[in-house]
Amino acid sequence: MIQFTNVFMTYPSGNKALQNINLNIDNGEMVYVSGRSGAGKSTLLKLINLIENKKNRSSYTLTEKQVLSILELRLQKLTALGISEIELEINKLSDLILNYKRIINSKKELLKVIGNELTNIKDKFAIPRRTKIIDAILNYDIEETIQKEFVIITVTHQGYIKRGALSGVKQQKRGGKGKTGIKTREEDSVVQTLSVNTHTSVLFFSTEGLVYKIKTWKIPEGSASSKGKSLFNILPLKNYQSISSIMPFPETDFESKNLNIVFATAKGKIRKNSLEDFSSISASGKIAMKLDSNDKIIGVKICNDNQDIILSTKFGKCIRFESKKLRIFKGRSSIGIKGINLAENDSIVSISIIDHDSNKKKNGKITKDDKSELKAKEKFILSVTENGFGKRTSHYDFRVTGRGGKGIIGIVNSIRNGNVSSSFPVNEGDEIIISTNKGRVIRCAVKEIRVAGRNTQGVRIIKLTGEEKVVSAIKIDDNLLQ
Repeated sequence: MIQFTNVFMTYPSGNKALQNINLNIDNGEMVYVSGRSGAGKSTLLKLINLIENKKNRSSYTLTEKQVLSILELRLQKLTALGISEIELEINKLSDLILNYKRIINSKKELLKVIGNELTNIKDKFAIPRRTKIIDAILNYDIEETIQKEFVIITVTHQGYIKRGALSGVKQQKRGGKGKTGIKTREEDSVVQTLSVNTHTSVLFFSTEGLVYKIKTWKIPEGSASSKGKSLFNILPLKNYQSISSIMPFPETDFESKNLNIVFATAKGKIRKNSLEDFSSISASGKIAMKLDSNDKIIGVKICNDNQDIILSTKFGKCIRFESKKLRIFKGRSSIGIKGINLAENDSIVSISIIDHDSNKKKNGKITKDDKSELKAKEKFILSVTENGFGKRTSHYDFRVTGRGGKGIIGIVNSIRNGNVSSSFPVNEGDEIIISTNKGRVIRCAVKEIRVAGRNTQGVRIIKLTGEEKVVSAIKIDDNLLQ
């Protein structure tokens, strides 16, 4: 039994109300009201009679919380309560509850309400259609909707590929650690990188001597931390095939008619074909070159008859000879001819194209008048080793010889340097991107790399950790520099 004895409330003026009113609440929550305050007691009884069941006016069941809430009300609120207003509000709420229950319990009523609301929205906000839907055939190339963007293509040893924005690789000083360019899988490593734009066609040369052609924008885009997509989902490769070399294809047909394509294999073979032979490549691929066992295509370049070819090996040897002295092969299924006489366990790592020197000499020496012209035309052969060291050497130091010789020293492959990873011609204002087998890349300016002679070791370009090795180095094309 809960009992409230001598409960009283007061007006703000100090007059007491509900004085000595006793509320008794038994275990059945029956409330008994008694006391002397007439007005307060009458108002409280009217409020209780309004809520109670009309069939049982002798008592009303209240919870302890309800009783306490009533007692906490100030007297002016109790006396000011309009009984009729409360009755109207209770009836209104009861009708709303019944209506909402009917809508919730009936799918038909629910759909009717939704339909009415949508109709009201339509009547309020409807405006005439400003566009027309018609049946028409639009003749347009989907490539026209692709934004032209400068990107870097990355290929791994296990055949994963992706493209990323060139702007995502910021320039750093020589000797830095670089940044993550691709997240490689276990026992996988980056083998090649290429800088192109999204509208460029890219040729993929497989280890079986086949060539495939796709547009850059069809290569899946990925972030610096992504692992890329499998080439088997993009190209019709066989299980035993992998990509050994990639190269951009000229964007105009006019260029391909006046140019040749030169192939170089790891075993020292070289072959020249007309570029027109590869202008049309089916989706299933095309035979590019016949290969000996354990041989693969390591590089493919475009050249003309006024240029020279430079072959570089992993032991630091290189050979330079004229392109015009290499005959054009009519077929695509031949193995080519000897480009360089390799030492035991040596192999070609890169092929480069450089303009032929046509300088006039007197008695075998360069005159003073030719020096300024030679300086303006000077290029450098940049050699990068697998341990992150490199140097650039004037291309005048690489004499032109005949094809098939043993070559000359291009860079010293000492224990510090390791074997040569890449070698290619650069200018003073160029930028390069170096990639490691752990997926890290560094972008730096060529002018930060020291100029040195051929028989030297060079300087540190990228700082490596543990078993990390440099696997690729490329020059950013002039038309891609931002």
